[in-house]
Amino acid sequence: MIDILCDTILPGDEDLGLPSGAIIDIDRYIHRADIGAQVKEYGQLLDELSLEKFNEGFVALDVGLRLEIVELSRRRNNRLSNIIIIHCMKAYYTDANVLKWLPAGAVPPFPAGNPLKEDDWSLLEPVYERGQAYRPVSP
Repeated sequence: MIDILCDTILPGDEDLGLPSGAIIDIDRYIHRADIGAQVKEYGQLLDELSLEKFNEGFVALDVGLRLEIVELSRRRNNRLSNIIIIHCMKAYYTDANVLKWLPAGAVPPFPAGNPLKEDDWSLLEPVYERGQAYRPVSP
């Protein structure tokens, strides 16, 4: 069920060339992060809400209805929902198959990772020319 959840909240983007959440090895991530019990509890919550609202299990619903159930789960148990959704995001954005499609790549942004364009520091000259903009505090 967790792979279907990842596919639901991370549908991919054809314009950007990003794959959906279905391609990640979420089971391996769950094992490494040791969140199996929380995933099971969240899966039960999703099924419970799906049965209450649509008389079908979460997996049987279409994407739009599954998103609605995910939103309902946040209202029912926000702490658990956030934990699982954040882990799905971490699993997705650290997966090697996803990183190769991202323009930033797998390098850290700073200090020696992605280069930044040079800024035009002359834009700050009027601020420097104004001088001190605060009063000194007396001890």
